[in-house]
Amino acid sequence: MSAPLKVLFISPTVACYIGGTETVVSQLAERIKGRAELTVLSAVPEDGARLLIDAAGFELITLPFLGRDSRGNRLLSKLLMTSRFKIESFSFFRSLARSGVDLARFDVIATFYEADAYLLEKRYPALRERFRHLLPGVSMRRFFKRVPARDVFFFGYRAAPRAERKWGVKVQSLPLGVDERFFPAAAPAWPEERRLVFVGRLDKSKHADWLAQFFAASGLAQQGYRLDIIGDGPLLESLRAAHGPDSGIRLHGRKRQEEVIGLLHGAFLLLHPTDLESFGLTILEGMAAGVPVITHELDSVKVWAGNHPRYAAHLDEAAWLAEIRRFEERDYWERVSAEGMAFARGLTWAGIAEQVLGILRRGRG
Repeated sequence: MSAPLKVLFISPTVACYIGGTETVVSQLAERIKGRAELTVLSAVPEDGARLLIDAAGFELITLPFLGRDSRGNRLLSKLLMTSRFKIESFSFFRSLARSGVDLARFDVIATFYEADAYLLEKRYPALRERFRHLLPGVSMRRFFKRVPARDVFFFGYRAAPRAERKWGVKVQSLPLGVDERFFPAAAPAWPEERRLVFVGRLDKSKHADWLAQFFAASGLAQQGYRLDIIGDGPLLESLRAAHGPDSGIRLHGRKRQEEVIGLLHGAFLLLHPTDLESFGLTILEGMAAGVPVITHELDSVKVWAGNHPRYAAHLDEAAWLAEIRRFEERDYWERVSAEGMAFARGLTWAGIAEQVLGILRRGRG
């Protein structure tokens, strides 16, 4: 019997942030750990924060770094006029170089952000044949001059057409999956409680600030609605300052997946006013939970989700309010809920993990 494949996932944020890429890493780790010898390399959470990944069954190594929301990162990004994400990756790889972690002991090394992929290729060229880069997309101009396109795979359907158009490279696209735990034990009943939910990183691209302002101005709170905002990020403190306990808006901060599932079950609607999605995992998770979804009509979402979510015009308060009102009709809510949940059952992480294992094993004798 051959020795198990020794796999390293490099994901600096998976232990301390909530987002689509972090969900991908957690879900793949959960399903691959029993079929390979898995190590996950991540960053130390901020003081007092919980680990946001369940490391049972695999090795978790954490290193210090300047996270994207830290004061040091903000100062450096302004000084160097570069993105916080790049500062984050450079800081992490500096810690990696000092850590004594021997990357040569792994058969295959996977990254999940473009800056991590670029730095891995640049700093460890002798191990290049072991690298696989499972990314949401690429924006760096010189990325493919250093990173072979054959080793890059995009999660979602937004990035591949752009890479071919801009750099003339063909990159395979992979779908994302949903954790089976999002599916309720039985078909959900029409909720008596009008609880709206947002799940995601609190930054400008997700428009959580617009959503909170829209909710406050709409009069929905006075009609028994409430808005749960789940996630953290640079907008969290300004949202707390703007929307107090009597606003009908509850800011939950970061939550582990089982807590997110608990908040989705029984929700009335999932609202996702995003500008930028490589796939739209939160949309899929909402549908799996039996919660109808309202979002913006992005090509990267509609290519896989079709008309299962409901689409409102971009940041149009009247359009969003009209879509929300439609779900006050019980039959409509139940139909959209059932159809979305049935569709989501065709996209689970078990199938996606099988595809990723094939990519990781590629070239092994």
